[in-house]
Order: sequence, then C-alpha cells, then structure tokens
Amino acid sequence: MELKSKGQSLKHILFKYLISIGLGLVISVGLIMAFISASFQFKWIFPANHTESLILEKRTDIATSKNFDKSLLPDNTSYLFLSKGDKVIETNMNKNIKDLAFNYHKGSAYSNANLSFMEIQRSDGYVLVAYKLKPYYKSPWMQKNLPQINTLLLILLIIFCFISIITITLIWAKKISKELNPLLKASEEIRKQNLDFQIENSNIQEFNAILESLEKIKLGLSESLRTNWREEEKKRNQISALSHDIKTPVSIIKGNSELLGVTNLTEEQETYLNYIRKNTNRISKYIETLMLVNKSNQANELNFTQIRAKEFVENIEKLAKEFTSTYKLNLLEDINYDDYFLIVDLKNFERAFLNILSNAEEHSPKSSTIELLICSKADELKISILDQGHGFTGEDLLYATDQFYQGDKSRHSKENYGIGLFVAEQIIEMHSGSLILENRTDTIGAKVSILLPVKNTLI
Repeated sequence: MELKSKGQSLKHILFKYLISIGLGLVISVGLIMAFISASFQFKWIFPANHTESLILEKRTDIATSKNFDKSLLPDNTSYLFLSKGDKVIETNMNKNIKDLAFNYHKGSAYSNANLSFMEIQRSDGYVLVAYKLKPYYKSPWMQKNLPQINTLLLILLIIFCFISIITITLIWAKKISKELNPLLKASEEIRKQNLDFQIENSNIQEFNAILESLEKIKLGLSESLRTNWREEEKKRNQISALSHDIKTPVSIIKGNSELLGVTNLTEEQETYLNYIRKNTNRISKYIETLMLVNKSNQANELNFTQIRAKEFVENIEKLAKEFTSTYKLNLLEDINYDDYFLIVDLKNFERAFLNILSNAEEHSPKSSTIELLICSKADELKISILDQGHGFTGEDLLYATDQFYQGDKSRHSKENYGIGLFVAEQIIEMHSGSLILENRTDTIGAKVSILLPVKNTLI
C-alpha cells in the first residue's frame, strides 16, 4: 500500500491557506473602496474638499456683494470679517480659531493641521473663512450619531478583514477535517478490534504516511488476534476434553465409595471413607468451576430468539420456585410488568439467573426468604432478587462481578470460587442489559437487579 507519495504536502496546504488569507484581505479592502466610491457617487458622503469647493463657488459673490452676506458661506464653516484696518467687524469664531485666523491673515504660521483657512478680499475689508478638510455625512442625523467617516471606514475594514479570515479558516479547517476522516475512522475501527475494513486514502502526504502505518498495524494486529484466537480455542477444547476425562474416574471413585458405604466398616474405615467422599465432591466442584470458566470465555455461543415478556417471566418464576424449594427457602414474589417483547438466549439467561440465585442462597440464613421482584421500567424489564443475608460490603459492591473475587473469605463456603456473578454479568451484558448490585434499604440483605431492554413490537 503506497500512499506516502499521493496528495500534497502540509507545507503546500499551509502556503495556499496563507494565499487565501491574503486574497481575502485584498477583497476586504476592495469592498471598502467600493463602498467609499458608491457613497461619493450617491452623495451619502461628501469628500474632504467639498466644503472648500463650495467656498470657491461662492467666492466671487462673497467678494463683490454690496454688504457681507454670511448666508453665502457653507455649513460647517466659521468666519471672521475684518475692516481694512484689521478691526473685527463680525465673527462667529471662538477665541482660539480667531487667533489662528489673525495669524493666517498676517502671513504667520499657525499650528492646527486639521483646520484650513481661505481669505476673501472685499472692498470694505477681508473675510477669513475657517473649515476642516475632512469627509462628512450628507445626513445631519448620521453626522450627529455615527462615528467620523475615517473611523467608520477603519471599523468596517477591520470587520471585513476579521470575517474574511474567519470564513477562510473555517473553509480550510473543514477541508483538513475531511482529510482527517480516514485517520479517525481507521483508528476507531482498530480500537474496537474490528479489523475487517479497507483503509481509505487522504489527499495529504503526511496523513497518508500515518495511514500506511495504521495499515501495517491493522495487518499485524489481525494476525496476532487470529493466532491468539486459535490458541485460546485450542486451550478451551483441551480443558473441555480434560474435564470430561477427569469426570469419569471421579464418578468411578464416587460409585465405589457408595458401595463401600453399605458394607460393614470399622470406625477408622468409615472416617477414611468420609474423607474420600468429601474430597471427591470437592474435585467434582473444581471440575464444574473449570468448565464454567471455560464457557464464560465463549461469548459467541449465544443464540438469541424473540420471546414475549409473559412467557419469559413465567419461565423465571418456575426456575425461582424450583430453586428455593430445593434449598428449603421461602419465595416471595411481586410481579407487575408490561407484556412487551425481549430478545434473549433463554438457556444462557437461565444460567445467569441461577448464578444470582445461588449467590443469594449462599449468603442467606436457613429457611429465610428470597424475594423476586419483576416490573417494567421505561423501555426495560427489571428483575430483582433480594436475600436476607449480611448484604454487600463496600468492596463487594466494587468487585463482586470480577472473576474469582471472593471478598470476605469468612462469609464464603470453600465451594465458592468467585465465578457466579462474573458469568452472570457477562451473559447479561451480551443481552445489552446491565447488572446492578446494591444493599436493601428496608432491612438487612443484598439486592441484585437485572435490567433487560424490551421492544413494544415484533422485529
């Protein structure tokens, strides 16, 4: 799989991104220029020399009129009318501007870069007009409420540039995210150990190099998993065969010990025979546990079928009654559910259910009561088993479903190997359900609940 040479490098992509940013900024400036041009064309904004042009248009009229007419002056101006002897005849200038106007009239320099003056000579004196060379809005409301035009244009330029950069960045980020999809997909499939998929290629060389490495990892992991699976399958078959072989001589020993039990034995012989019976039973339990552990690793053995909740619950009730009757326990039932449908492997679920019952029986006092509660909860069926034992410790609640966990050894029989709840949880999780361990709140004892998903229609 040669992917490294395909596509373009990240360096070229980054270069194109920078060019795109540059073009975006140029377009932003162009839009501002177009806005300025349109504003001047439609006379929304007057140019900086507009006031000066208006003064020049009226200059002759101002100079030749019989009496000085201040109405000839444009708005946004102030004036100073001096006599031939430089005495003030009329003005609307403040003191500062008036001092600057005198300096201009006398030919002296004045320090105000934003203010300009124009002198118009009349037969009866001089008219000095002060004005500012800056653009302004045609609308008085805009002139009053909006920022100065230069400031507004700068704000608009910053906004356009910001929008341009954000838009271009989002577009390129989307493109790169799309190129990242093959990497993310391949990583997720490998994480889930789902190795039967085809790795897609990217248009970026560096990403393709990573994808090529992931392809090698996938192939190596696939081969490793196949090897491990073959080894595990071989071990399971060997354990099953060995367990079966051991059961035969154990059965012979048990049978002969039973035959010996009906003969006349001395007290010492009776003691030895009891040892044989006790340890033979222990070996049988070891074999059963070994076979149980072996089966717990065979997750693909489940055979799911669709069943009505009524039929399913009736089967659970029957199992609970048989179990409690065998162990001389009382059974208290509280059953109220909706008759929906479940998808279960009935045989394996019964196995999980009996494991939970066995755990309850092990910790229950003799002749105590086991409670079976079944109810509907949202889109789930809840099955709870409550006992009257000592309940779970804090450690039990954390680890009771771990394989071979036995908790407080003083509360466990020697025939318990910490496998029952582990197997039960595995089977229930394969049914897309969950196992909940808690202590009773009404009295002393443990409560184990099974939550199974239900469907309200046939599939």
